[in-house]
Amino acid sequence: MPVLVERATAPLDQALVDELARIYTDSPDFASPQAAQSVVLDAVASGDVLYAAVFNGRHIAAVLVRGQGATRHLRYLNVHPATRGRGVAVRMVEEVRRLEAEQGAEWLETDFDATREGIPEMLLAMGFIPHGSSGHYRARLVD
Repeated sequence: MPVLVERATAPLDQALVDELARIYTDSPDFASPQAAQSVVLDAVASGDVLYAAVFNGRHIAAVLVRGQGATRHLRYLNVHPATRGRGVAVRMVEEVRRLEAEQGAEWLETDFDATREGIPEMLLAMGFIPHGSSGHYRARLVD
């Protein structure tokens, strides 16, 4: 599946803002899709970068990346339910890793609930390895 990844900073395009609620419709990180929109907008306004995956002209996944310097932190990764199980998250994070390396990052870190079914396997497929505390993963971006 050809998935394009867009890098977005403040201010976000209104079409993307409108689709964030649809992307985060069932995210375990937020009480509601509207809460997700609010958190993402606040994060981007504070300097986080939003990466959004696009397929057939629609945003189907999103993730935030925080930080500057050598280490960046990936958070709030979610793929729209209709497009799960097709490698969208893996493809998207591969592109995020490449783009963050171009921006000077050497490491991408993330924290996920490692007890949720499929999460450790998904992170390993994305090139992350367990690092430190339970649920903390790290991926090297440059050799």
